Amino acid sequence: MSILVIKVKEINTGSADSSAATVQTKRFDFNSPDVQKRFTKITVVYKASSALTFKFYLDTNFISGGSADATLTFPSQSYIGAVSKKFSAVGKTGIIQFTCSASDLEIDSIDIDYSLLGSNP
Repeated sequence: MSILVIKVKEINTGSADSSAATVQTKRFDFNSPDVQKRFTKITVVYKASSALTFKFYLDTNFISGGSADATLTFPSQSYIGAVSKKFSAVGKTGIIQFTCSASDLEIDSIDIDYSLLGSNP
């Protein structure tokens, strides 16, 4: 049995070689694209031998070249496990961008807690 291992050297970074990979998600509207939401927490189930940085861009900040509405750093961990971070941001839609230089990065899930503004719990 042979195993093919591919090492990613560049993911749209503009440079020939990079030790870190950056991945950007699609724009999430949480089934309510016109409603303001208060984002409060992100939980990531992952494994990585180095720190994982998440940037959360709301509405058009990513497209317009603006800065991230929230930047969170998750520690390295040698096993698949959940880590939660609290943050506070308000917007209608969001894009998540994460960066990591670990060769063993594995993300199983990303959960974002939010509430609709103007709604009663």
